[in-house]
Amino acid sequence: MTIPPYDHRGPASLTWRRAAACLAATLIAVAVAVFGFAEDADAHDGVILTLHGDGHGSVWLTVLWQDGHPVTEPVGMTMLATSDAGQRVGPVPLRRNGDALTYSGTLAPGDWTVVAEMGTPAIGRCEGVVHVAASTASAAASSTTCAPPTPQAAAGGTPPSSGGAVVWPWYAIAAVAVIGTAAFVAVRRR
Repeated sequence: MTIPPYDHRGPASLTWRRAAACLAATLIAVAVAVFGFAEDADAHDGVILTLHGDGHGSVWLTVLWQDGHPVTEPVGMTMLATSDAGQRVGPVPLRRNGDALTYSGTLAPGDWTVVAEMGTPAIGRCEGVVHVAASTASAAASSTTCAPPTPQAAAGGTPPSSGGAVVWPWYAIAAVAVIGTAAFVAVRRR
C-alpha cells in the first residue's frame, strides 16, 4: 500500500488563494473604474442646450456636447413652463424625437418662461422666454441657446477644480472596504 505524499498546501492555502484571486479581481475592477473610463461630460466638456419654440405652442430642445458632437446617449430632461398670467406646466419629462427632446403637449397663447433641466448624461440648464401667438395671429419661431460657463467666468477668474481630486478618496475607501471584507471572509472561513 502506498501512502500519497503530504499536501502541505491544505484547505487553508486554498482559502488564501481564493481570497488573493478575489482581491486581484477587485483591484483590477476598481482600477478600471477609476482610471479606465472618462465620464461623457468630462470627455466633451459639458453640454449646450438650445430651447426652441415654433410660436404655436410646441416646445423642444436640442442638445450638443460643448465640443460640437451630438449627444447620442439617453437623456434625462424635464421642463417647467410658467406663463405671464401665472399658468404653470410641469415639471414634465421631455421625450426624445430624433435629434430633439420634445414636450408632448402645447403651450397656450401668451409669453412663457421655460426652464429645462438636464440630469443625464451631463448636468445642463436652459431658461428662455417662448412667445405663443393666438390662433388668429401670425407666429414667429424662437430659440435660446444656453452653454455652460467658461472656466474664466468662474469666481475670481480661476478655473474650477475638476472634481477628480475630491472623488478619488472615495474610490480608495471603497477599495479598502472591499479588501477588508474579502480578508475577513477568508479568515472567517478557516
